[in-house]
Amino acid sequence: MLKKIAFKKKPPLHCLLSLLLIMPLGAHADWYQADGSAPLSLGADTARQQALEQALTDALLQAGASLTTVQSVTNGALSGQQLDIAAQGELMDYVIMDEKRRQGRLYLTVRADIWPNEKVTPQCASGYRPGIALSQLALQHPEQARFGQIYELGEAVTTRLAQQLKPAVNLMTQLPHQVTTNEQLNRPRGLRQGGDMLAQQQARLLLSGVIEDISVEDGDWIQWRFKEIPRQFALTITLEDSLTGERLLDQHYQVAAPWSYKKHELVNVNNQSFWQSAYGQSAEQLLKRISRDVVNAQSCMKAVGRILQQTADGTLMDLGRQAGIKPGDRFSLVHRRQLQAGYYSETSAKAQFVVQQSYADYSILTPADNAARQMAASPGDLLMATK
Repeated sequence: MLKKIAFKKKPPLHCLLSLLLIMPLGAHADWYQADGSAPLSLGADTARQQALEQALTDALLQAGASLTTVQSVTNGALSGQQLDIAAQGELMDYVIMDEKRRQGRLYLTVRADIWPNEKVTPQCASGYRPGIALSQLALQHPEQARFGQIYELGEAVTTRLAQQLKPAVNLMTQLPHQVTTNEQLNRPRGLRQGGDMLAQQQARLLLSGVIEDISVEDGDWIQWRFKEIPRQFALTITLEDSLTGERLLDQHYQVAAPWSYKKHELVNVNNQSFWQSAYGQSAEQLLKRISRDVVNAQSCMKAVGRILQQTADGTLMDLGRQAGIKPGDRFSLVHRRQLQAGYYSETSAKAQFVVQQSYADYSILTPADNAARQMAASPGDLLMATK
């Protein structure tokens, strides 16, 4: 018997209801256990709904789903309930295994029954982990930080995002300043925007963004004394390929949560107590969504390495085990010639190379065919994975 997701005060989430489909009798179900939490300051019903949605979403992600949009919270209540999930299975049933209240938060442990969906195209299984450089996130409107004096929020958010990303992606460096690309640059066919600055950090992708809104209502002293005023947390995140100029991710994220501090209270955004507050926890959940989107956006990329030098042992490439490169991987040669500062021409050669040895941050390749044995490869040329 199917069990639909229902809440006392809010309608069911469209994304989850759309997954409640009847499966063939012979199908085999898998159980996934996941956790979710939400601040009780949102209200018991809203907190339970948000925690349940988070747990079920994590269960779907375990089953192979991917997230492409986010839901938002306004004035402590769920709004715009749009969570676009490309699932590898159908959510048929769930059981709340445990529910706890601790330090102002509601914690749920959920076991979800998910049926495999053979009609969904499997996600990329590439082991390539491109190097990512995380640019400093800056406040677009620093004057909004006056409440709480949270002018260091950009640096703190960047650090928290890096902590979310490190276990899941190949984060090579966290840049101490803001870096963005010039959208006005012309990128005709055959030309590529140079990634020289990132190449020095062994990073191919640039993850940048801006915190666009941290506004809070400037209410009277009664509001600040007797109620928690909602505060915005909105940012736009961009993930770009420095070799091609392609934008892999360009997404706006927004949430609002109660600001539990007094009007003139100084708030230390680098203190753990801030991230345990209702506002900090909501921002943290948004950063988790961003981390998942970044993982999904770079999951289908093919490896592209640079030739460092030619040695007696073979051709040295600047990608190694840290980037997911292993012995037996095959690459094709691409000649690269600089036309002007930041721009290159690229010409593919019919020459195949194979990885013989892979170390932490570099690999040694040898020719895999006659064309490669007769081809002169130079430092700066590219090696592109053939699959």
